[in-house]
Amino acid sequence: MRDIALVALFIPMFIMALRYVHISTMLWSWTALAAPTTFLFGFAEGFPLNKVAVAAAVVAVAVDKSKRRFFSDGSFILQSLFLVQGMISFAFGLTDIPRTYDLADKMVKIWILGIFMRVANRDRLQLHTFLIVVALSLGVHGVLEGLKYIVTLGAHKVVPSAAIGDNNNLALAILMVLPFFIYIYQYSTDRLLRLIIAGIGCIAFVGLIATSSRGGLVGLAVLALTIIFQSRRKALSLFLVFIVAIGLFAVAPSRWTDRMETIKSAEDDNSFMERVISWKLNTILALDRPLLGGGYSALEDGRVFEIYAPHFGELDFIQTDPPTHVLAAHSIYFSVLGDLGFIGLLLFLAMLASGFVNVRQVKRLTARQPEQEWAYGLAVAFQRSLLVYMVAGAALSVAYFEILYIELSLVSILRRSVEEAVLEHRRQASLAVARPGRWNGPIPTAIARR
Repeated sequence: MRDIALVALFIPMFIMALRYVHISTMLWSWTALAAPTTFLFGFAEGFPLNKVAVAAAVVAVAVDKSKRRFFSDGSFILQSLFLVQGMISFAFGLTDIPRTYDLADKMVKIWILGIFMRVANRDRLQLHTFLIVVALSLGVHGVLEGLKYIVTLGAHKVVPSAAIGDNNNLALAILMVLPFFIYIYQYSTDRLLRLIIAGIGCIAFVGLIATSSRGGLVGLAVLALTIIFQSRRKALSLFLVFIVAIGLFAVAPSRWTDRMETIKSAEDDNSFMERVISWKLNTILALDRPLLGGGYSALEDGRVFEIYAPHFGELDFIQTDPPTHVLAAHSIYFSVLGDLGFIGLLLFLAMLASGFVNVRQVKRLTARQPEQEWAYGLAVAFQRSLLVYMVAGAALSVAYFEILYIELSLVSILRRSVEEAVLEHRRQASLAVARPGRWNGPIPTAIARR
């Protein structure tokens, strides 16, 4: 039944995607983020929906007459250089495990999607519809887990789809889209849509709690603090956050609170210490191959692990037990450092910084501009989401998470849209001033009464 429903939903979307580039990029993002085939168990389980969406985008570029020209900016250049560095590291890497090929293919697709997004999306409606698709695509994972958690009264154990990864990755995904649920709720005029978004956001929040992710709790604290500091009514925001926190700890099951309590004793927690061990091992790999690193997920290859594990004692400023088995990087920063070397890490950090630069520029251009208030609010949402990613991602292996690169592209598009609107406004103002034989100021009372 699921397979039939998905195919019935996908076919009309595919037909529309063939005609409009904007819709094809939304379909592309939906199939990548929601990964709908992971919820299927019948004839459609193996359908390559993402590849079909990519093909639709290629066709749409040729037939869509409303598309605009591609634009490049600093963020796109940095993403391109990051991809080039990744491909060089991949070509001269130390591993040939399937995951490294999957990540190389994934990063190329993400980069191409960014190109199509810059061609297709430009105005406010397109940005909003794309944003809703992104929020719902990732939010659906949190909603499903949240509903199961509610029905079982907290007994449900979260098992995310393969497209998301583990419970920590799911927690981060939910946290990154929560600012967009808040934005959509604030700037939507339709009451029904506001109710739907509020309901989905609340259930997704329950899904966040269901993950029992300590990194999720840290990210939630970061998000709460940014909301308080950026709010115009800080006292009210602080009170609401306090109420939510009290309610959370009062209602959450004991196993959740016990799990969160272990944050206080991280040095005695095996999970945390394994992260430290992995960080040291990735640093050792980067010091040995500073320009290229080992290639995507190199240390997840047992052969590469056996090469560098004996050198673990070279970094003895942090005392830990030596590694006994292959470990994931468990950090966006150390993951890139070990995979792509110091050049890759610098490009990654510069790429993240470019997102904040674009956010700052949008906020500067739209401050005290009532007609551009939506853009200011959207920039704030991006700022919160990226900040949560940078903080919570410090302990997660999500350096190649699609949502990050989609957000960076959307921030660039938002800045371009705002700059074009500002230039058009100035042009219209200059034309009005330069128009001869016409008074552009207030009409005198004597004339107005005639």
